[in-house]
Amino acid sequence: MFKIIIKINFGMLYLQLSKKKTTQHTMHQTKYILFIISLLLLNACVDKRDLNTNTVIAHISSNPDGLHPFNDNSADRSYIFQYTQKTLVRMDLENLESMPFLIKEMPIPSADGYEYTYELIDGVKWDDGSPLTVDDVIFTTKVQIAPLTNNTQVKGIYTSVIESVRKHPENPNKFILRTKLLHVSNMDIYGEIYIQQKKFWDPKGVLDNYTFEQINDPNYQPSEEMVNWFSDFNSGDNSYKPEKLVGLGPYQITEFVVGSYITLTKKKNWYGANSNKIYDKAYPEKIIFKIINDDAAAYLAIKNQQIDVSTYLGTTKLLKLKNIDYFNENYHAEFMPQYSYSYIGLNMKPDGIEHKPFFVDKKVRRAIAHLVPVQEIIDVINKGKAIRQVSNISPLQKAYNHDLKLIELDVEKAKKLLDEAGWIDTDGDNIRDKEVNGQRIPFSFKLSYISGAAATKEMILMIKESMYKAGVDVIPTPMDFTLFYKNAYDHKFDAMAGGWGGSASYSDPIQLWHTESWANKGSNFTGFGDAESDSLIRLGNTSLDPEKHIAAVKALQKKIYDDQPYVFLYSNTRKIAIHKRFDNANMYNERPGVILGNLKLKPEFGGTTLKPE
Repeated sequence: MFKIIIKINFGMLYLQLSKKKTTQHTMHQTKYILFIISLLLLNACVDKRDLNTNTVIAHISSNPDGLHPFNDNSADRSYIFQYTQKTLVRMDLENLESMPFLIKEMPIPSADGYEYTYELIDGVKWDDGSPLTVDDVIFTTKVQIAPLTNNTQVKGIYTSVIESVRKHPENPNKFILRTKLLHVSNMDIYGEIYIQQKKFWDPKGVLDNYTFEQINDPNYQPSEEMVNWFSDFNSGDNSYKPEKLVGLGPYQITEFVVGSYITLTKKKNWYGANSNKIYDKAYPEKIIFKIINDDAAAYLAIKNQQIDVSTYLGTTKLLKLKNIDYFNENYHAEFMPQYSYSYIGLNMKPDGIEHKPFFVDKKVRRAIAHLVPVQEIIDVINKGKAIRQVSNISPLQKAYNHDLKLIELDVEKAKKLLDEAGWIDTDGDNIRDKEVNGQRIPFSFKLSYISGAAATKEMILMIKESMYKAGVDVIPTPMDFTLFYKNAYDHKFDAMAGGWGGSASYSDPIQLWHTESWANKGSNFTGFGDAESDSLIRLGNTSLDPEKHIAAVKALQKKIYDDQPYVFLYSNTRKIAIHKRFDNANMYNERPGVILGNLKLKPEFGGTTLKPE
């Protein structure tokens, strides 16, 4: 067994383990003890924090996968980058439309719809004082789509669209983007590409001779010098060393302690200090992203005012905080609707061997939808803090089809539909059955889900109980993350409990809903789609006329609703808490929900008076 000796001295924790026999149980005990101690130490430090300091401490729930400007792609990395990096286009948080950020105005497509002309705004400068140029944009675009860049997770989004970028023949501040296809989102393609300084990354101009034609040619063989350049560029050093990061934003990363915190420090003499754009505001002197992946620890940190802003706290913990007067005196807190959704996916095209054709019939899929207790799941598991979802896009979006009605829990209606589909209990075991390909099979299917979350397991058991009332047997099947999605991409499942993140911007349906995405093992896991839906996707993507675009998007929603490949569950809410020592405590549906640079310390905490703009 372990002998555990704990010493606390001058704020330092010493743990000594005298090992006689190692067991998994004792290791769990040790981890639990350490967790409790960490909470006690955190609690002990409450009074030591100076709330008059103009520093925002923001909670994030996981360590970013890295801070490489191209190769890392986590949500937390994007959360941080919005203060250190800049894109040509951003989302206007008020009207939820794209707005020019580093360009003077949004580009208008050429007559054929394939070219877009951009003009950079004046006065934008890099940290060394040199101006942002079209050369920087061209360099950035090349690297974003280059085969040798180690960004395979997102590369396809851009390589499928970008054919070339060239300088304008008359204006050095203008460039022309040539696209490979017509698409309504082409003008937004630079919305998540962080512009990088060519001189910083490529001072010798190695990529100057790397043409877009060569980048798009799968048979092109790059030079040894170019291969070496990309090798250096892809190095892990560029993910974890702040000095390797240069940006156009008002803050610079000055510390990165993996698994603990990331510190951003306000730049001196930043070129955009007088900008009126909300993303350019830089009131705090420092922004510290504190990594706390345990909900209980995050709860305690916020309760003790060790955290100023959180958008990651769980529903239960925030509700608990909102019942504390002390918390309400010191924090603003809201549950904000967002664009993600949860669903139960039904395999419409199973192999028929390992996975039986339970869901090939539309009547069966609609019956299953009537058997999922969505509202009960929201009330019990989400404590009422979620929004019913019946579509592949959010009710918050302009193109949402409001004609779609909620599919309510209705066991009797489900039974009738299952009867009509030929699923009847013939042997009196309370489970329906049917003869399929000469074999009588019970309606007993596996419902796969990612293991680990107690709430997900509880939801699956609620679904199982509800299904049984109609003679349908659900077999809960937990899996680790990797196996779950491998089976999803390989179509090796009966039904799956999944989720999808989104934003206010238009999301191309090809990845989730086009037949090619099923055939090529993309994210169309269920096998949804036919010529009609593919045509609607193409029409929605290529209709530059807003009315035609919206009509196609609504029609696709109706098609998905009628065919029922998913049982849409709910859109979860974003849990936001902001300390009241700051003015401008604005909250938004669009991620990340808060603009930290816009938080201004109130005068009573040592800040200056906030003047109207």
